[in-house]
Amino acid sequence: MADLSDVTLTLAQLAAAALYPNGTLQPSVAGITVTVAPGWPNPKQLESILAAGNAMFTVYPMPGMDANTTRFLDSDPVALVAPAPSLTMTVLNNTVTVGGSINAGEAAFIGVNRTPFSHAVLATDTTVTIAAALAAMIPNASVVGSVVTIGGTVFDLAASVSAVVGLQAEIARQKRVFMLTAWCPSPAARDTICKAVDVALKAIPGRRILFPDNSYGLLIYRGTLETDTQSQQQLFRRDLRFEVEYGTTQQSTSNTITNTQTALTPVSGLTVQLNQP
Repeated sequence: MADLSDVTLTLAQLAAAALYPNGTLQPSVAGITVTVAPGWPNPKQLESILAAGNAMFTVYPMPGMDANTTRFLDSDPVALVAPAPSLTMTVLNNTVTVGGSINAGEAAFIGVNRTPFSHAVLATDTTVTIAAALAAMIPNASVVGSVVTIGGTVFDLAASVSAVVGLQAEIARQKRVFMLTAWCPSPAARDTICKAVDVALKAIPGRRILFPDNSYGLLIYRGTLETDTQSQQQLFRRDLRFEVEYGTTQQSTSNTITNTQTALTPVSGLTVQLNQP
């Protein structure tokens, strides 16, 4: 889920990318070492950094500068990208071979003449135990190792794997103002550092920033404050203020569908089950 710490860290990473466009093994845009960190600086660490002629850049969520912007609730979870199943099911003539690796939560499926049979994969399973479990369910089926052979009349044979897929739902939304502060040993370093971060953040397409849970936040510029009151201590400071609106997300898991079943009940007569692999 995206929370305050995720937003703070993401802004710090974006600032670091702007200050070190060629990577941290190369000099910063200011030609000095810039320590980028989330949160408020430790006074002793900051003093040591400035004394060495270097700079610090921090990202701090401003107290009292947040608001609830929740608009829509009870929305259906959205499926994330479904991974490829670890298990494999290979059909050849009237046999199905179980292969691949074990991933608990997946399900092995065999459809015989459009009748579904499935086994939920456990952590203790092997391809042999999965094949045996499926063969025990299917009429006229036999098993040798990981190969299931279907006997009798077979006009339709299908096999597949139901993969575990992540779901994500937005359960709340809020906005918060963040203070991105450059603590520098000179006005020139401050100007260079702040310009690089300011331009980089404002140039983000659509002002949309991506968080670790693959949700997006909206970035809005809220002003700049420059402070020279500590210039005698060789500290030159500038605050860039950006508001971020972001969602609180909740994640869960489900499985991909391997077959569907529909019950049809005529006006008179028995209920008929229709299966579609």
